Amino acid sequence: MRRVTMSHMILFVAGIALLLSGCIGQDNTSPDDISLIEDGVLIVGTEAQFPPFEIKAANGVFYGFDIALAEAIADELGLDVRFIDSDFSTIIESLNSDKFDVVISAMTITEQGKECVNFSDPYFEAGLSISVPFESDITGLDDLAGKTIGVQMGTTGDVFACSLEGVTIIRYARIPDAFTEMRNGGIDAIINDDVASRPYVAQYPGEYRIIEGLLTVEQYGIAVPKDNPRLLDLINDALQTLRDNGTYDEIFEEYIVNWSSP
Repeated sequence: MRRVTMSHMILFVAGIALLLSGCIGQDNTSPDDISLIEDGVLIVGTEAQFPPFEIKAANGVFYGFDIALAEAIADELGLDVRFIDSDFSTIIESLNSDKFDVVISAMTITEQGKECVNFSDPYFEAGLSISVPFESDITGLDDLAGKTIGVQMGTTGDVFACSLEGVTIIRYARIPDAFTEMRNGGIDAIINDDVASRPYVAQYPGEYRIIEGLLTVEQYGIAVPKDNPRLLDLINDALQTLRDNGTYDEIFEEYIVNWSSP
């Protein structure tokens, strides 16, 4: 029988402790565990003219609900964060071409989208509404026949407008251009996410109004490339942590409840 000395016993116990510590710590995340375009940096694609979710100020600073949420997620993952402003109509193509790691840009979870990317758990519930000039006689969907409708290219507003009969659709790369065109009399109405239309209506009192009642109910998700399921899992874990610790509510309060146009 092989003799076990005290020194052997100490080494054995130390080895077991080290093994257990490795098992206990195997779910911990470090930046090195995550497959990213650039080590230690979460690169986020966003279309930064969509208040209150994402805005790029004249000085180049990004801010808004999605921006603050992305920063909080990156912090949970121990990462820095960098934002890239991208046209919404090509943002998924850019994601799948490795221009950024994720898209956080008020993106609705759709079956068509799921064919191209993985979506995180929903993080925001939204819906479409109709915006019109303040003095317009349009009161609902039935009044849109024969009208010219503005939408943002590639959005669910675009898809919804295509389902309407007897309308002319004009597509814009960015939604502020649609509101400017409507103010100048070029279009009769805009179909857009309700929560994103309200800042424009508030910014120009007496110019626009929103027809009450949502056309759809939609959920926003974070888009992640299909070949990075590990990142998707970590983002979902981070979202849950932010909900549990109150950070999500703080961001919602600041950028949705108390939002005021700059």
